[in-house]
Amino acid sequence: MRSRVRPALVVAGSAGAAVLVLVAPGNLVMRLAFGKLGDPALAWQLLLTAMGLLLALATVRYGARTAARPPERRADGTVRPARWAGVVTWVAAGVPVLGFSVPHLLWGLGVPFGVAPDSVPGLAALRGSAVFWGLLVAGPLAGAFLTLGLISRWGQVVPGWVPLAGGRRVPPGLAVVPAVVVGLLVGQYGAMMTKCLAFGITRTCAPDGGTQVLDGSWGFAGTYPVFLLWGVALLGAAAGYLHTSRREEPV
Repeated sequence: MRSRVRPALVVAGSAGAAVLVLVAPGNLVMRLAFGKLGDPALAWQLLLTAMGLLLALATVRYGARTAARPPERRADGTVRPARWAGVVTWVAAGVPVLGFSVPHLLWGLGVPFGVAPDSVPGLAALRGSAVFWGLLVAGPLAGAFLTLGLISRWGQVVPGWVPLAGGRRVPPGLAVVPAVVVGLLVGQYGAMMTKCLAFGITRTCAPDGGTQVLDGSWGFAGTYPVFLLWGVALLGAAAGYLHTSRREEPV
């Protein structure tokens, strides 16, 4: 019976946490980004997000403490992540590269991938933008590399060649907090805009009617589900890292 209860509780806890941190807060990210701090709904949205994070932490702790197999260690003493943690972390690293960097690279090179004819002339302006190439093309690549640190040796122990800190344990918070923050930002934004896109109300969700560019451009619209999947996978990767860290502790 226990073998059935444990996975059910882990799945239920994970699903509940995902709903609380990504779906229930609604437009929290947009509200914060545009400085609408006086809205009375803000406190409720923050409370839902906090509840989701606490549920996720409790689920990870339960999963680590009730794991059937002992932690598998590498030759250097670091803990090898569980298979599910490795899979979700690779997804979190690959989604922004394939779903964001690659399309933006094509657009920067003038390739009208998923772009409506009316928007094609605007692609030429992207070629000379350092912000475009650095943030939207190279940024996700750098993020993917850092994400893979959540399942790598150097994500647990600082490499020996690093001055002063080489050989020391990496504080879990140093790896988890950035992953959670980015996962919340992109995931909540992706959940909100994907919902708006699915119900055909995107223009009411984006400020100042800034979504006319979506007309006929499925490539642009497709970035919204990418944000959602990226956020879900990145939060899962952070949970996987915490799971690995918890299994280093005596039970």
